[in-house]
Amino acid sequence: MLMSTGQEALWLAHRIDPDSSAYNVVLAVRLRDRVDTGVLRRALTALAARHELLRSRFPATDDGPVRLLAAPETVRLDVREVPDADEETLFRLAQRAGEEPFRIAESGAFRAVLLRRSPADAVLVTATHHLVSDATSQWLLVRDLFAEYGARTGRDAPVAGAVTPWDEQVRAERDFVASPRGERAAAYWQGICAGLRAAELPTDRTRPAQRTLNGATHELELDPAAARRLRESAAERGLTPFAWLLGTFQSALHRSGAGDGFLIGCPATTRFTPGTREAVGYYVNALPVAGRFTPATTLLEVVESAQRQLRTGMAHARYPVELLDGGPSRGPLFRISCTLVAADRLPVPGLYEGPVRLGGLRAELCDVPQQEGQLDLTVEVLQGADGFRAVLRYNTDLFEAATVERFGDIWRRLLDVSLDAPGTRVTDVALVAHDDLAFLLALGSGAA
Repeated sequence: MLMSTGQEALWLAHRIDPDSSAYNVVLAVRLRDRVDTGVLRRALTALAARHELLRSRFPATDDGPVRLLAAPETVRLDVREVPDADEETLFRLAQRAGEEPFRIAESGAFRAVLLRRSPADAVLVTATHHLVSDATSQWLLVRDLFAEYGARTGRDAPVAGAVTPWDEQVRAERDFVASPRGERAAAYWQGICAGLRAAELPTDRTRPAQRTLNGATHELELDPAAARRLRESAAERGLTPFAWLLGTFQSALHRSGAGDGFLIGCPATTRFTPGTREAVGYYVNALPVAGRFTPATTLLEVVESAQRQLRTGMAHARYPVELLDGGPSRGPLFRISCTLVAADRLPVPGLYEGPVRLGGLRAELCDVPQQEGQLDLTVEVLQGADGFRAVLRYNTDLFEAATVERFGDIWRRLLDVSLDAPGTRVTDVALVAHDDLAFLLALGSGAA
């Protein structure tokens, strides 16, 4: 069985640090009704039969990693009784269940754990290694699992629609890379990356000789008024809110010491056919996005550049950036990434906002921390019906929490100014608001 270029890179990352949870993708759901574990086990078998990567193992051979398929019945539900767990303990147990390392060669890259506090109160934790899943996939597998559960209890329709076999997706990738379109895509990305290095913020501690995967999370939420202004300002100029956030994020990197020219990665979907849109798998390529600054560069110019690069880059998104030849002197292509997750368009509508019914069961999201430490800094912008939330995951061997919080404040400040006066030069933005500056000056003069 075949593996994609991105999967091979993730397999190597796992091989280097097999006990890390940095690449574990987790979705935990709190269930408030009685769960029939026998039915859930049969639904899980049906899920593994539908999505072959969930029952794949990835051992090493003399020729490199290979993918081997197991029978659907080998994917088993792990039921853990936790009758004495209070709310805090239950949340912590769900987080730990998601963080447990995978043994991808022996037992694969997927598990489902039911933490049962009582027959009618449990948390189902679904966890995958990133090499078999992505953000959309995690929601797809939960949707399909509960559809299979509901079909067996007469509460839901069975899962419909064919999914693309993974080997077919890998062959399509290889055919594209070898085609004239693939050659043009490679040339395009080489042009974007020419002369630029990965964006890198000044660190609080010396960078270890070998990359580590230890991380933590800081969240930044836009209030409803700011979210409304962002949508309105973007629409007035024919821009997307994400491009606006991305441009101000690049500006924050520039003002925080990343330099005048750099690259960040923007993960983008490669689900271009109906069969791939319904499949669980690693359907992601990172788009290199360049940030270039002069003393005269305005916030709006950075935002417009981000929009152009995202739109043009999607035309070349099939090309795996792992194949770009940057040479050993340039180092990694990305140390920082920024991605958009449209929470209001995920395969389980409403789960982000509040309780829903899945397979006839009352369910709500148990939003556990995850995927921390993959890079120096990864930012996930969650777009919901009412606003935006940015999840900043950072490497704790490089940064203190206060540093990341300060960076978030700088980003917010640049965003606020861009909405008030988008023509402002990036270098002219005061990173301390006027009222705060007056207070600090008063402190320094002894007047306060």
